[in-house]
Amino acid sequence: MKGIFFYCVLAIWMTSCKSAKESVSLTGVKWVAESLNGKEIKFKEGGSEVFITLESSDKKVFGRAGCNRFFGVYEQNESQLTFSGMGATKMACPDMDIETSFFKVLEDTKSFIIKNDKLTLKDSNNVIAVFKAQKETPKKE
Repeated sequence: MKGIFFYCVLAIWMTSCKSAKESVSLTGVKWVAESLNGKEIKFKEGGSEVFITLESSDKKVFGRAGCNRFFGVYEQNESQLTFSGMGATKMACPDMDIETSFFKVLEDTKSFIIKNDKLTLKDSNNVIAVFKAQKETPKKE
């Protein structure tokens, strides 16, 4: 009987450890965009990426919109999420359509879902962006 109890506890512990490893926090993670408004992101130039990082201590958001770096603030309440006070550098690049779509996504965001290592942003009804957690520690640039 003690052996069965031990194995049950061990199984529960192993399952909880796996779940903890799979869950990713909204803050302190470099979220790299995979799609915007249902379209996979494909850049004309290599080295470009769209990513976002949220800091929990001061509710700041920063990242790269493909070409330009951006910054702002966010508000989060459970699964609700909004961005405001956005600013960005003003370089012109071949992929400005991606950047324009990304800033519109930030403007339209109302909620989020994190499942495993994916962050999904939603407007009032629809998925508007999907991001994947990147393993490296985010750095302000």
